[in-house]
Amino acid sequence: MNYESLLNIPYKTYTLFIGIILVSVITFIIILNTLVYDVYNTYAVFKDGNLILNVPITYSDTILNAEYYKLDKEQYDFKVLYVSEVLLDTTLMSNYQEVVISTDKMLVDNVIVNVSIYYNKEKVLEKVKKLL
Repeated sequence: MNYESLLNIPYKTYTLFIGIILVSVITFIIILNTLVYDVYNTYAVFKDGNLILNVPITYSDTILNAEYYKLDKEQYDFKVLYVSEVLLDTTLMSNYQEVVISTDKMLVDNVIVNVSIYYNKEKVLEKVKKLL
């Protein structure tokens, strides 16, 4: 392409190009301002109307400050009822705490369920800044 051909770009092509760039920039700004959570996935045992989680020491504070949890794709607020002292798992040689949280959903006792705990609500832009 030479200089004269660049000056004679048809009007429809030019507006289409500007439109695509404008839509891309707006989409990028919306994505960066979206709020997201960090997620901790674990298993819990349902007993006496409560969920019992064995949480590693590294995640014990995040569980206490969590916003909500999901059980079977349904969102529930929760209240921490009990946090045990630091315990030792002799098979894996790791420390954990037993956390008992209340739940509104009634299940059969001694059922193991998959629980996703959502914490640390931030914008995508803040997470990207932390990575850089």
